[in-house]
Amino acid sequence: MLFEITRRADYATRMMLELGERAEGEWMLAERIVRNTSVPKAFLHKITADLVKAGLAKTHPGPTGGLALARPAHMINMLHILEAIEGPICVNICQLRPRECPRDLICPAHTVWGRLQGMIIQQLQSAVLDQLVEEAKYLKKNPRKHDAQINLKSSQRKISQWISKI
Repeated sequence: MLFEITRRADYATRMMLELGERAEGEWMLAERIVRNTSVPKAFLHKITADLVKAGLAKTHPGPTGGLALARPAHMINMLHILEAIEGPICVNICQLRPRECPRDLICPAHTVWGRLQGMIIQQLQSAVLDQLVEEAKYLKKNPRKHDAQINLKSSQRKISQWISKI
């Protein structure tokens, strides 16, 4: 089983990080976002529409226009971004639509899914865009030096810690 962030959510996150590096109210051309984030232009327009609809980004037409954050970066978190693109965070449908499953009142896994979903939501809420932008600036100057094996062991350790809390 794999919990995975979709390509659209990843691209939206890249775009928001790029916009977050700009001064408040500063517009960024779509072509520059494409170049800086490697988000394909076809995705950029669709994702932009979702971000604008959610009140996270705004657009301005014309040669001096482009995209900008619709609110300050400190008022945007990863939950806002992911839900703008994918809808509500849900690890199991029984968390999104209670009572749809006839077993939800007697199923012990229902409680586990609820706790896990709560932890994911809490982590996403605490990942605020302005802090992520600062981390991105740091990482551009000081890239991580971890190899895949170290990251895998770290992820496995974190997963084990989460499971022990459940």
